Amino acid sequence: MSRASLRCAIAVAALVALPGCTAAPVRLYLNPQADLTHYDKVAVLPFTNLTSQPLAGDRVSRVFVTELIIAGRYKVIEPAEFGGMLYRMGIEPSVQTGYDAAALARAADSLHVTGIVRGSVNEYDFQRMGQDEVPVISFDVELLDAATSDVVWRVSISRRGHGRLPLTGGSGTRSFGTLTQEACMEAVSELKKGAL
Repeated sequence: MSRASLRCAIAVAALVALPGCTAAPVRLYLNPQADLTHYDKVAVLPFTNLTSQPLAGDRVSRVFVTELIIAGRYKVIEPAEFGGMLYRMGIEPSVQTGYDAAALARAADSLHVTGIVRGSVNEYDFQRMGQDEVPVISFDVELLDAATSDVVWRVSISRRGHGRLPLTGGSGTRSFGTLTQEACMEAVSELKKGAL
C-alpha cells in the first residue's frame, strides 16, 4: 500500500470513529426560584425504565446514586430504603401517573427529606456502527421539592460508546458498565457546576 493510500485509509478511519467520540452537551435546567441551600437530605425513587432492557433503570439509578454520594452535597436516602417506606405507608405508583405528589410529600416528611430525586432511562441498548455494535445510553434525572413537587433541577444526558479503531487497534467504551459510569459522572459533574 502506498503512503498516499495509507494516509487516505487513516483519514477515513478517523472520520468513521468521530461520531462515536463526539458527545452532545449535558442539558441542565435550574429552577431560578429554587433555594438550593434548602435541599440537604434527599430520597431517591427507583428510576423508571423506558427501555427493553429489564434492569436498565436499576443499573443507572445505582450508579447515579453512587456519584451523587461521592459529590458529598446531599445526605442520600437510597431507593430501597425510600421504596420500603412507601410500601409500609401503602403508597404505590399508578401505571399512568406514577406516584401521587401528596403521598410522596407525606413519605418524605416522615424521613425529614426536603427533595426527591427521580429519573428515567430512555435508551440502554446496542447500536450498530459499521461492523461493530456499541452501547448507547440516555437518561434524565430531576430533583423535586418534596413538599410542592416543583422541579429544582433537571439533567439530561445521552452518550454512545465506540468500538475499536480498525487501523490503530485502540479501544473505546465498549461496555454498558463503563458507559453508564462515565455518563453518570459527567451528569453529576455538570450538576456540581451550578446545582450542587
